[in-house]
This record gives sequence, structure tokens and C-alpha cells, in this order.
Amino acid sequence: MVESQPLTRTCVEGDFVQRERLWIYSILPIIIINLGILLAIVTYFALAATQPTLVAGFSQGQLSFGLSIFICIVEWIFGISILRRLKLTGTRDLVSPSTAFWKFRWVPALAVFVVLNIIFAGYVALIIWANGSWYRIEGLDTWQIIVMLTFVPMTAGFCEELIWRGYIITRLEAHGHKIWRAIVLSAISFALIHGIWLPDKLLTTFLFGIVAGLYYIRERNLVPLMITHIVMDVWSFGLSVLN
Repeated sequence: MVESQPLTRTCVEGDFVQRERLWIYSILPIIIINLGILLAIVTYFALAATQPTLVAGFSQGQLSFGLSIFICIVEWIFGISILRRLKLTGTRDLVSPSTAFWKFRWVPALAVFVVLNIIFAGYVALIIWANGSWYRIEGLDTWQIIVMLTFVPMTAGFCEELIWRGYIITRLEAHGHKIWRAIVLSAISFALIHGIWLPDKLLTTFLFGIVAGLYYIRERNLVPLMITHIVMDVWSFGLSVLN
């Protein structure tokens, strides 16, 4: 009886991996997010051109805020779905290899924090150099600014790292993909959720995904990546809403 329990669990998890449809988490969010953004933008500007009274008082800043909340909702739906699946199948926690979230190696964690912030800071500097300023989100109320600097970064930091680093990479490994392929595929999927119309942003988020994936493969701890992601989003959104 004692020896049969690990064998039974292994068989159940192996069967789960075979039956799992990974595209639900690696491809479906790309379709939903990009299609939703496209429809919202096209509708907004079509109404602004033909029926301006219908969008009077609803600025482009409000549109950006609404799209940010839409993305958060989508990411939480998939994030919660993953958490439910992990609990259901008995798969160990992807966030940390130990019971204590804060037990990670500080030198690699600090290194990935610095490298990822440098990558994104370089992207911000490039946009400022090319356009004269960073992307602005204007016309928000105080509560909306607070949401943009708290809820949105925390959603991205937790959900995106859970889905695109913790879950997709480990599931690709379980499906027999080599480590480098799992990292690249997760990085491509991660980049595509950030918009398929901006090549410079696609490249930046792809590099982000590669570096974050390499860290996760080596350390198997999402906590430093989540913290890094949240910090990056806070200061980048701060530049947009407080500029």
C-alpha cells in the first residue's frame, strides 16, 4: 500500500499530461487578447469618426484603461484555471520548489531583476528617442491611476509568470520538448499576448521571455520573476499615467 501511492500518482499525472490541451493556455489567450483589443480600437475610432457624440467624454486614455482591465480579466481567468488544474491533478506547486516562497538564491534573483529591468529600460529609451516621449495614458481619474499602478502590475506579475513561465514551460517539458524549445515557445507565446502589431515590443517581450525562462529553468522559482515583473510594470505604467 505504501509503495502503490507514488506509482498511482505518477500514472495519473502522466495520463493528465497526455490528455491536456496546452494550446488553451499558449494560443487561446493570444487570440482572445489581440482580437478583443482590435475590436475595441476599431469600434472606438469608427464611432469617433461617424458618431462622435457616442464617445464624447470617453477619451483614448479611458480606452487604454478599459483595455488594461480587459487583459487583466482574461489573464486571471486563465491563471485561476491553471491553479484549479494543478490542485486537481496533485501537481506540485510551480511557484517555489520549497514550502517557503522566500527561500531562493539571492544572487541569481538580483541578476535577473537587473537584466530584465535593463532590457525594458532600453526599450523605453528607444521609444522616447524615436517618438520624443513614452506612451501616455491621459485623462484618468485618481482611482484609475491607482488601479494602473497596483492591480494591473500585480495581475501581470502573478498571472503572466504563472502561465508563461511556470505552467507552459513545465508542461512542454512534460510533453517531451527539449528545454531550449520549451523556453523559446513560451517566450513566443508571451510576446504575442502583448500585441502583434508592434515589432519592437514583440522583440522586447520575447527577450524578456527568454531571460525569464532561462532563470526559471535553472532556479525553478517564480517569486523573483513575479517581483521583477511587478516592479517593471509599476515604473513603466507610472511613466505613462504620471507623465
